[in-house]
Amino acid sequence: MMDTMTRFTKLQDDWFDMMKRVEQPVVRTTGQLAERMARYTPPRPAFMETVPRMTEVVDNGLKFRKRMVDEQAMFARHMIKAMGPVLTKLDAAPAPKKAEHTTARKASARPAPRRQMHAA
Repeated sequence: MMDTMTRFTKLQDDWFDMMKRVEQPVVRTTGQLAERMARYTPPRPAFMETVPRMTEVVDNGLKFRKRMVDEQAMFARHMIKAMGPVLTKLDAAPAPKKAEHTTARKASARPAPRRQMHAA
């Protein structure tokens, strides 16, 4: 039987496998469409010289994404470290249950005397 983390990892791997199968035909079709569109697209106009190229925009976005994920990962690790005292207890394996001893009350030889309340 698979444990929970193994299941999560398998689901993640399955997702990436599916994405790889989907990406290849999408990239191929996009390339074919771009070849057709390139025949009708004019060259870059001079007034756009100061506008970043698409590859620069994408590269910048990917660098930002990497930095953001790295910063968030560092924050998450710091939070896990700060929560250490609680997580040590929560992450520890549960102690085996001890058998509860039930002691039967011994019946006393004489019952306790009853007190009577007198109305005044």
